[in-house]
Amino acid sequence: MNFKKIIIIYKKELLDLLRDRRTIITSLVLPVVLYPLLMIGLSSMMTRQESKLEKQTAMVYVKDSVMNESSLLIEQELESLENFQIMDKFTIFHKESFLEMIEDNSIQALIEIQDSTSSSGFKVLNIFIYYNKSNEKSTLAYSNISSFLKDIELELIGKRLHKININEEILNAVEIREENIAPPEKMFGFALGKFLPYLLIILTLSSASVIASDLVAGEKERGTLETILVSAAHRNELVIGKYLTIITISITTVLLNLFSMFVSFRHILSQSAANLDGFQLPLGNFALILILMFPFITLFSAILLSISTYSRNIKEAQSYQMPLLFGSIMLSMVCFLPGFELNLGFALIPIVNFSLLIRDIMMSDYNVVNLFIVIGSTIILDIIMVTISIKLFHTESVLFRTSEEKSLKFWGKDKRNVFSPQFVMIFFVAILLALYYLGGSWQAKDLMNGLMRTEILLILLPTILVLKIAKVNKKKVLRLNYTNPLNFVLVAVSSIPIIIIAVILSQVINMIYPLSESYLEAMNNLISIKNSSLWQTIFIVALLPAICEEIMFRGYIINAFIKKGFWKAIIITGILFGIFHMDMFRLLPVTLLGIWMGYLLLKTKSIFVPILAHFLNNSLAILISNYGESIPLLSKFIQEGQVPFLAVIPAIIFLIIIIKIMININSDKYSRIVRS
Repeated sequence: MNFKKIIIIYKKELLDLLRDRRTIITSLVLPVVLYPLLMIGLSSMMTRQESKLEKQTAMVYVKDSVMNESSLLIEQELESLENFQIMDKFTIFHKESFLEMIEDNSIQALIEIQDSTSSSGFKVLNIFIYYNKSNEKSTLAYSNISSFLKDIELELIGKRLHKININEEILNAVEIREENIAPPEKMFGFALGKFLPYLLIILTLSSASVIASDLVAGEKERGTLETILVSAAHRNELVIGKYLTIITISITTVLLNLFSMFVSFRHILSQSAANLDGFQLPLGNFALILILMFPFITLFSAILLSISTYSRNIKEAQSYQMPLLFGSIMLSMVCFLPGFELNLGFALIPIVNFSLLIRDIMMSDYNVVNLFIVIGSTIILDIIMVTISIKLFHTESVLFRTSEEKSLKFWGKDKRNVFSPQFVMIFFVAILLALYYLGGSWQAKDLMNGLMRTEILLILLPTILVLKIAKVNKKKVLRLNYTNPLNFVLVAVSSIPIIIIAVILSQVINMIYPLSESYLEAMNNLISIKNSSLWQTIFIVALLPAICEEIMFRGYIINAFIKKGFWKAIIITGILFGIFHMDMFRLLPVTLLGIWMGYLLLKTKSIFVPILAHFLNNSLAILISNYGESIPLLSKFIQEGQVPFLAVIPAIIFLIIIIKIMININSDKYSRIVRS
C-alpha cells in the first residue's frame, strides 16, 4: 500500500467535497449556527414565556358550601393573592358549566369547599380543586393554590391550638433543610449530559452520511467511478483515502459542535443571574469527549462507506442510511432515561456505550475501565467494518451493481421466486410482525392456547401456503427424506452437551446483562407444569415448535441462502432463528442452536433430524426445570443456580466426537457400503 497515493486520493476527495454546498452547510455552517439558536435563542424565549406566564392573571371561581369563619378566611386570602382574580358569585351554581369553562380555558380553576367531620369528631374542610392539567396556565394556578392552602392549613391549626392553650410550635417535630453538596460544575454536567450525547451523535452521523453517500454512490451515479478505478492507485488505497475523508469531515463537525457549544454555554452563564462564583466550564471534559468521539467516528465512517459502496446511487444510499440513523436516534436517547448506568453490558453496545459514557464524563463521574472497554470494543468493530468495506470495493458484482433488482413478486411466470433471499426476508419480517402483534396478545390471554395458535396459524400455515402457491415438490423442498437411523441416536446423545453449552453461554450473558426476576419468572412459567400436565406442556412447548419452526426455517427459509454456500446458509438461517424468538437475552444461545440444527439438516439431508434435536432440547429444558431437583447429579447445580464453567470443555469435546461420527456415517463412501 502506497501512502503517497492515499494522500493524493484523500486530498482530491476533500477538495471535491469542499466545493459542494451541501457539505459546507451540513458539516461546517450548521454546527456553528445551530447551538446559538438552540441554547441562546430558545433559553431566552423560555425564560420570557415563563415570566409572562407567571404574570398572567388566573381566573378562579370559589364555591363555598360551608360559609363559616375558616372558609371565609380562605376566600379572603385568595382574593389578596397576586395575579389571582376571584369571580363574582353566581345565583345558581352548575358545576358542569364551570368544568366546561376550565376545559375551554375561560377560567383556570374551580375551588369547591365542603364541610366534613374527622373520625375524632373535629370539623374538616374538604377542598376540591378542579383544573386542566393539559393547560400550563391552569396547572400553574393549581400549583399556587395548593401551596397557598398548605399555609392556610397551618394557620387554622395554629388558631385551634391557641384556643386550648397549646403552643403551635409543637407541630414542628421535624424540620427538613435541603443541602445540595453537588458543586456547580457537577450540576452543570448533570444538565448538559442529558442532551449533549444525543446532539453530538446525531449531528456527527448526519454529517458523515452526506459525505459517505457522495464518495462512492455519488461517483457511480455521475459515472466517474470507472475513471478512478483505472488509475494507478490500488483499490485498498482508494478505500483508505475515501475513509480518511469521511473521518476528517466528521471530526471537523465534532470540533465545531464542541466549540459552538462551549461558546454558547459561556454566553448563557455570563448572562445568568445565578451565583456561579468560582465556576468554570469543564474544558478537560470537553477535550476527553473529543478524544472519545474519534473511535466512534471511525466506526460509523466505515459503516457508512460500506453502505455507499453497496448502493447504486445516492438515493439508494440514503434509503439504507435511514434505518441506521433512526436506530442511532433511539439508542442515543438512553442518556435521557433515569436508572441507566454504564456497566460491562452497556459498554459493549454501540451508541448506547458512547451516550452513557459522555454523560458520565460531563458529570466527572466516569469509570476508567468502562472507558477502555468502550474504546476497545469500538476499535474491534471498526477493524471488522473497514475489512468489509475493502472486501466490498474488491467485489465487482457490488461495485458495478447498476441494474435494477428483480421484482419481489412471486406469482409471475417463475413461481420459484419464493426462494429468492428478497422474498424470504419479506416473508420472515411479515411472520415476525404477526408474531409480535397477534401471537403476543394470544399468549397474554392464555399462554398455552396462545402458543398453540401461534405455532400452527402464524408459523406452520403461512409456510405451507407459500409452498402450495409456488407449486413445488414439498417432499423435496422440505427434505422429507429417509436417513440413517444412527443419526437419530447421535442427535439424542448430543442433546446433553448441547444443553450444557447453551446453559453456560446463558450464564455468561447473565454475568454481563443480569436477568431480572420478572424475566426469570416468565421463563419458568413457560416450561412449568403447574397449570398444565407434563404431556400437554411437552406437546405445546416442545413438539409443536419442533415441527412448525423447523418446517419454516430448516424446511423453507434455508433454501433461499443455499446458493451462497453450505456454512453461509446455515449461519444466516441460524441468526434469523435467533431473532425470531424476540429475546435479546437468549439471542446468542438460540442462534447457536439454530446453526446446529441447520448443520444437522444439510449434513443428513433430512428434516426429521433437526426436528428431533429441537424437540429434545425443549423437552430436556421442561424435564430439568420440573424434576431436576429430584435427580442427584442435577440437584446440586439447580440449588447453586449455575453449571460449572469448566463443564463446557468436556461438552465441546464430546460434541466434536459426535460430529466426526456423523460426518463418517453420512459420507457417500459409508452410504455405498451400507447399500452393498
